[in-house]
Amino acid sequence: MKPRIIYTTILFLSIAICSTVNAQTIKEEMANKLQSNVDAVWKEADPSFSNNQVPEKWKGFSGVILAQKTKFVFDKNSGTDKLNVYETTHRKIKLLDKDGVNSFSEFYFRRGHDNDGFALHIIKPDGSVDTVSLLTAVLVEDNDNVPSAFTPYFDKQSTIKNKSKSENIYFKLAVSNLEPGDIIDYVSTVFNDNDVAKMNSLEFDPVYYLCHRGYPVVSQKFEIDTDEKSYVNSKSINGAPEFKESNNGGYKVFTWEDNDREKLKDTRWVNEYLVLPMMKFQIIYSKNNDASDLFISDRGELKHSITPEELAQKVNGIYEKMDANAGRKLNQDNLLAAYTTSLLAQTEGYLRKYEAYDAGDEDFIKRVYYVLRHTNGLYGRRLGSQFFAYVMMEKLKRKNIPAELIVTTDNSVTDMDNVIFGTELNWLVKAKNKYVFDFSANSNPFDLKDEYLGNQAYTITLGKNPTAAATTLPITTPEENYDNTTIDATMDEALEKTIIASTSSYKGISKHDNEGSALIYTNVYDVDYLSYYGDNELDALSDKKREEIDRLIMAKKEEFKKRKPVYMKEQLQSQYSNVVSYDNFTLVTDGRTFNKQELKYTEKFVLGDLTRRAGKNVLVNVPLLMGGQYQVKPEDRERKYDVDVRYPHTLSWDINFTIPAGYTVKGLAGLNQSVENETGAFITKATIEGNVLKLNIKKVYKQTKIKKEDFGKMLEFIDAAYNFSQKKILLKKN
Repeated sequence: MKPRIIYTTILFLSIAICSTVNAQTIKEEMANKLQSNVDAVWKEADPSFSNNQVPEKWKGFSGVILAQKTKFVFDKNSGTDKLNVYETTHRKIKLLDKDGVNSFSEFYFRRGHDNDGFALHIIKPDGSVDTVSLLTAVLVEDNDNVPSAFTPYFDKQSTIKNKSKSENIYFKLAVSNLEPGDIIDYVSTVFNDNDVAKMNSLEFDPVYYLCHRGYPVVSQKFEIDTDEKSYVNSKSINGAPEFKESNNGGYKVFTWEDNDREKLKDTRWVNEYLVLPMMKFQIIYSKNNDASDLFISDRGELKHSITPEELAQKVNGIYEKMDANAGRKLNQDNLLAAYTTSLLAQTEGYLRKYEAYDAGDEDFIKRVYYVLRHTNGLYGRRLGSQFFAYVMMEKLKRKNIPAELIVTTDNSVTDMDNVIFGTELNWLVKAKNKYVFDFSANSNPFDLKDEYLGNQAYTITLGKNPTAAATTLPITTPEENYDNTTIDATMDEALEKTIIASTSSYKGISKHDNEGSALIYTNVYDVDYLSYYGDNELDALSDKKREEIDRLIMAKKEEFKKRKPVYMKEQLQSQYSNVVSYDNFTLVTDGRTFNKQELKYTEKFVLGDLTRRAGKNVLVNVPLLMGGQYQVKPEDRERKYDVDVRYPHTLSWDINFTIPAGYTVKGLAGLNQSVENETGAFITKATIEGNVLKLNIKKVYKQTKIKKEDFGKMLEFIDAAYNFSQKKILLKKN
């Protein structure tokens, strides 16, 4: 078995040589073709797009969406192997001030197929219409720079064969003659020809659409036209309108319309997909109407829900396809089985090589977990929860360890009552009375994740008569998720800068939220094999190849030494207004192994702007060393929705401020306080020991979810934390 990590490392270490590409502009013939491809849209008699007036109640906003409509046409042409998808967006927005104008000074459009189209009109206040020339548009070199507002909901799909001709080639168009009062009216069409010759089915990514948009909306619509092989799943939640069904020219048509939608006020701690008005839908192409593992209804019917019995059948069907023997004929089921067969063999090879079957049951679970993380989870790669759970179940079965398969959802996306897509299910395993979730690059076995805390879930029994039994996943406590920072602070001789040496420690879900910034540009993955008691796979290389890899590793380490302080300084700037310099970062423990689960690192940096002269005395904002605290503005103090802080957690700071020689601290009493109730706490204690002012600060979020009626209680400790961070101590000259 070839060690995959070697090739991943080589790829990761390779140095990309960037070259400058001359800006490619649109030619006149291409511009004319793009505009003519959307001519039919301008001629549609849709009354929503005839309106140019903004309701009086919305004239104080930067812009108002007068009308927007997205239409999808899914067309499996008879006698062909292509599923053609046309996606057309028509949007009309009135710009009311300079901010609105600046937001729409650039447009992006795709020209990746002859059927793609784009045209932009500017309607002036006097009613005149200016068609914007596309000849100044320039090629976008990196598609990641294209804003999501200008990309299609459905990209070209990955299939077994790929003879489609559509490509993702984007252009950027600068618009310079916009003024407040103008209306922008634009249409774009994206065409993708998906090759479905050897596909039993094709599941497009679900669309989740919040009714509230960045601007108020007068009218918004979706239309889905499907052929005889395409199916639609949809669900409307929290008062959003439902899709309506009709027929038109041989197509089954599903239409969704929403009107007079206010702009959502920017409110913190809102679990948007679970509480705001939203609709979601998914398109599934299937050759067979009775596909047991697909979440589809009969042809031409919207599927709005799934029962526990259906859930058990479909999960069992997916599991059986993963468990099937790979055949010689190239089709989806055999590819899936071949992939899982290879995944099982790869995992088995590691387990046997490093004698994992001789370990105790719980240690064996850890070994399987770390092998999967090592072979499938480093450098941004993911495995997918159903494959993770499948391999874990099969290996535990081989070791005779009883285990249960459980499915749940990501609670920032949906709950079990509203599941309608197969992709909304997350698979996990329960063994030895503990839960084993799919890994991330830095997670450990039995880690809890905030997206699953207290979730509804179903335990699935597999076999001829599968069942789904309701269960509830565990929760966690504030003490299990902590973020602790110790800060030693001294002033320079001029009493203008503050020199900081800090130690940060994280555990539980708090570690998960901070490990990305802590571990980037470090070398923790170079020794990942230690997690499963393995060998360094680089040792298996020839001397020549190993020498080459070692050179790349050394080059990577030198590059990381340069990048790490720059990156960490940028992170600090979100907490402090003036980071003068960032001088050192040292990783103490990476938290990536079961025996050392705490993430811990030290830093040295220098801050400005903490001091202000007051004659001979000096005011120092020592409490601000805890970092910026959230200020709830007056307009945000009334809650329309319940609060969701994601998980209970504790933050603490131990600040040791050395008092400069010749000065005495005044105003200590104001630094001692305690605010606590059932939602949370903010507690501080200030003492002086010798020439050191010690601040012990603790902020606790006790609950994951807080009723909107109790928001005032939460504000008590949130306000206390913000007000404390603004306090200054007086250094009085002796």
